[in-house]
Amino acid sequence: MARKQIVNGKVYDWSSVTIGMSGCGGIEPKEISYDDEKEKTLIYGKGGRIRGFGTGQAKNTVKISMLREDFNIFMDAVKASYKKTKFYDVVVPKITVSYADAGCTTCTDTLTKVTFSKRSLKAAEGDNSLTVELEGVAVGGIAINGITG
Repeated sequence: MARKQIVNGKVYDWSSVTIGMSGCGGIEPKEISYDDEKEKTLIYGKGGRIRGFGTGQAKNTVKISMLREDFNIFMDAVKASYKKTKFYDVVVPKITVSYADAGCTTCTDTLTKVTFSKRSLKAAEGDNSLTVELEGVAVGGIAINGITG
């Protein structure tokens, strides 16, 4: 069955996205990006012809940008829900990113066992809002609408 993608010409935009972090409600990230890859190397045979390929390691990255106020809520969850006192020990069991518009099927990407390895905070004169950026990996992998890498 074909998936209905566009209703009256409307495509997904930021208002179509809902982001959820297990154990941590009330956060509205400003941005999320995630990617994954699997190394593949060509294997050559006689005459320099390709015989096939070998596979290497899988990799992924997760980046989240949020207002400082939302980061403070996340830090409260680190203490209460995750029972951690060190930021880099936190493993968020699941982050979901759902895409939906009225009349369309919801698509949900799932990032499992996310742990962060970098946090960037900045405040400067003239800032209208303060943003915190988190970078890490999804140890449990990334499933795009139910399909893993």
